[in-house]
Amino acid sequence: MGRRIGIRAAGALSLIVALLPLAACTPDPDRLQVLDGWQSVALPAGMVASSLGSQDGVLLVGGHLAEGPRRAPALVRVRPEAPDRSAEQVPLTPTTPYGRVADLTSLTARGDRIVALGAARGGAHANVRWTIWTGSSRGVTDRPQSFETFGGWYAGTLLGTATDQRGPLVVGTWQGEHGPDGATWRAAEERWQREPGQSALANTSDRQVSPRTVDQQADGSVVVSGSLIYLSNGVRQQAAYWRDVAGSWTLLALPDPGSRSEAWSTACSSSCWSAGGRDGALTVWSDETRQLLPTLPVTDDDSARVLLSEDRTVVIASSGGAGRLLVGQQGRWRIYTSPDGRVLAAALLGTRLVLLTAADPASGRLWTRDLSGLLAG
Repeated sequence: MGRRIGIRAAGALSLIVALLPLAACTPDPDRLQVLDGWQSVALPAGMVASSLGSQDGVLLVGGHLAEGPRRAPALVRVRPEAPDRSAEQVPLTPTTPYGRVADLTSLTARGDRIVALGAARGGAHANVRWTIWTGSSRGVTDRPQSFETFGGWYAGTLLGTATDQRGPLVVGTWQGEHGPDGATWRAAEERWQREPGQSALANTSDRQVSPRTVDQQADGSVVVSGSLIYLSNGVRQQAAYWRDVAGSWTLLALPDPGSRSEAWSTACSSSCWSAGGRDGALTVWSDETRQLLPTLPVTDDDSARVLLSEDRTVVIASSGGAGRLLVGQQGRWRIYTSPDGRVLAAALLGTRLVLLTAADPASGRLWTRDLSGLLAG
């Protein structure tokens, strides 16, 4: 079973959507049905999408504008249920050299407040240079930080930004005593500061933390998904997630990890659902239980996203080079086709699913489909 630790602080791949029951069940032998009706969402000319968020039922799409070698950050608002699904550009104000060429790789919003994380490569070693953006739907501004805020000798990487009960935060890694620990940053007015180290996110002499993704939850909590790597008696990798509730972080090592597993995304309500890879197959956990799924192969290049809709769980993942939509309820599974492409992000606005997929890092494409019939079926 999982072990909880509580502390204080804060080629084309494929797509799968799984709507899961609240208990493990046996897959339906009926294997594949064609599902039509996926619609492409047009973005401004030259825009490459990299991230999704939502704000009062409106979709936020972040990325960059590319015109030959020139690049600039981009942020738009889209109503995917509207007939034309037109995109409204949010004014951006770069104030730093790297801000002028940033790709907005992560978004979070609460009320009218928007926070975005920008990334651009530069310097002698072409490392990622991070920028932080804040504002509203009326305009978002690049806020200058010191080089050591997110960079310097001890820097790791940044996974993304999210909002909990205390406000926006950035999650990443930072060099600790035993390697890169998980780390969080919060804003003090326009300046961002790294918070004191948190033991649940820290390495030990025989256990390494490996955070991978950040998911913002509807209840105001934030979940970081990834794995724990144990170094004693050989090397073992076990899927895990870290949950921040009102500044208190809890670690759950997911059960039945096999010989090697990793969580790629987690969503929580009364219970938490995680999706990831286990011994080369897509796996879904519900807190203390590993769900039974049809065998769907995955590699280290695959990904997954988990979303919740009332009593249903929606899992979006890549697997085996072809798009798949899995629907499960009370022990019965139905499997459908869906758009190919590695899932970069996903959002569920009511019953409308929005997917950001890509065959390669420079080809983000937006899809939408209403799932009301499948969620009720």
